[in-house]
Amino acid sequence: MPLTQTQIKNAQARAKQYKLFDGKGLYLLVMPAGGKSFRYDFKLKRPEGGHKNGTHVLGLYPTLPLGEARAAHAQARKLVSQGIDPNAHKKSARRREEEARALTFAAVAAEWADKRRGEVGARTLSGIQKRLTVDVLPEIGDIPLRDLTAPAVLAMLRRIEARGAYEVAARARQVCSQILRYAVATGRAERDVTVDLRDALTVRKTAHQPALSPAEIPEFLAALERNDARLFPQTRLALKMLMLTFVRPIELASARWDEMDWDARRWVIPADKMKMNADHIVPLARQTLDILRDMQRLGPGGSPFVFPKSTDPRAPMARDTLSKAVRALGFQGRHSAHGFRALARTAIREKLGWDSEVIERQLAHAPRGSLGRAYDRTQFLEQRTIMMQDWADYLDNPGRDGTLVVGKFGGRG
Repeated sequence: MPLTQTQIKNAQARAKQYKLFDGKGLYLLVMPAGGKSFRYDFKLKRPEGGHKNGTHVLGLYPTLPLGEARAAHAQARKLVSQGIDPNAHKKSARRREEEARALTFAAVAAEWADKRRGEVGARTLSGIQKRLTVDVLPEIGDIPLRDLTAPAVLAMLRRIEARGAYEVAARARQVCSQILRYAVATGRAERDVTVDLRDALTVRKTAHQPALSPAEIPEFLAALERNDARLFPQTRLALKMLMLTFVRPIELASARWDEMDWDARRWVIPADKMKMNADHIVPLARQTLDILRDMQRLGPGGSPFVFPKSTDPRAPMARDTLSKAVRALGFQGRHSAHGFRALARTAIREKLGWDSEVIERQLAHAPRGSLGRAYDRTQFLEQRTIMMQDWADYLDNPGRDGTLVVGKFGGRG
């Protein structure tokens, strides 16, 4: 007959251990010292034939009560019916539990970052690793992945927000989400807990970089020509080239001589410097080539950079130099170094009549509705070459009234 709670509770120790049977191999073993445990004697079929006898310890009484012992017994019998040794299964489950405890968020983050190494440019990877090292891992890196909760991640993000770095917090959440999705895909996590945080972060409106209108170009060129701010000749040339090429300031500041193809009259910016993670071609107008020749004359010999740092020619110009120069010329709050991109987009479209798609491609923007189409650095290259010369010629005379505003735009400091 099946055991009862009263029988189990009243079972007294004897000189030798003995068993009280519940049925189907389940029994209570009473030890001479008084300890009681539920056990299951099983017979497992061997694949090669015959049987293997074994005993599976379900747990100690009263920690494991009768009802739970019967449920555990049922699970063990099911394993045996499937040809699985319940003892081996228990050891395997315990090992997986220990591995899960040892698997921290930092460990998975390192694995994910290593995978990303071959998928993104060096600059992007460096930004990801910095975000993890500075903000994320010191807070949640040691937490076992299975124990990581949305509140724990939110607490980390709140600390970033507390210093006013709202955009950094948003990017940190994005990186954590990518890591957790990778963990889900590889079977180490059940879900991405950052999904619960989408509405929890502070959203700040993006402050767009100020940019002049096409009508204000003559004013800027006149200020650049007067140079009341006493900018270095190299800095003035850099501003002119930035205006002519309308690349991102960081791309111009880090421009190298080995990126310039004099014969083809092109500047090929390598993929690891570009947001699109693909090489970008900038056709060089005559005026831009003049600037490059002047930099060859003015710059320190042997520097790999077109615009080297004034105190160390082995390093590139600081990107902030261009922004500071724009402010020094008197355009703080009205224009920025990055604003040359918006200015060129507007002026080339409105004043020169070029098609928006050609302009956007020169800005290294992917076409809308591309559905993941690979970025083609040569698309519209012939048209872009003509357009860039048109733009340079326009800057020689932005008024289009027959009178040059500041003389020839390219070169000569």
